[in-house]
Order: sequence, then structure tokens, then C-alpha cells
Amino acid sequence: MNKIFSEWGSGKGEDEKFKALVLREIEERLGEHLIGIKALFRKPERDLLDAQGVAEVFGGLERFNKGIPQEEFRKIASGEKKHNL
Repeated sequence: MNKIFSEWGSGKGEDEKFKALVLREIEERLGEHLIGIKALFRKPERDLLDAQGVAEVFGGLERFNKGIPQEEFRKIASGEKKHNL
């Protein structure tokens, strides 16, 4: 199903107006049904991303407790190692 949104322009702030128009159209046509289905489709991916985020935090904490970042920053500060910043 296609629709042309002629109520918006290409000026500053028009992108938010366009987004609102599209979301209103989706809500009017499909309502909560579509949003619920999309949430179900995305749940496995969301669970995976959430688990990955937790793993990254604990992995970083483990590296920090071993002193790895501190040692790398010491090398950069002393000129022993170059950085690309």
C-alpha cells in the first residue's frame, strides 16, 4: 500500500513532521496490532543484543580489574606506544 504525503516540505524541522505523518498513518491503518507483531519478530534479536551488552560490560570489567587499560594508557602517556586519536 502506497501513499504520497503532500503535507510536508523539505525545510528545517520537516523531517519530524514527516515522521509524525507516517506514524499516524501506520497507527490509523494497523494500530497496535502491527506494533505488537513487530515486537514479537524483534524479540529474539533484542534478547541477543541485551545479552551481548551484559557480556561486554563484564568483559570490560574483567580487563579493567587485570589492569590492561591502565597499562595501555601508561604506554601511550610515556610515548612507548602511539595512538591514532
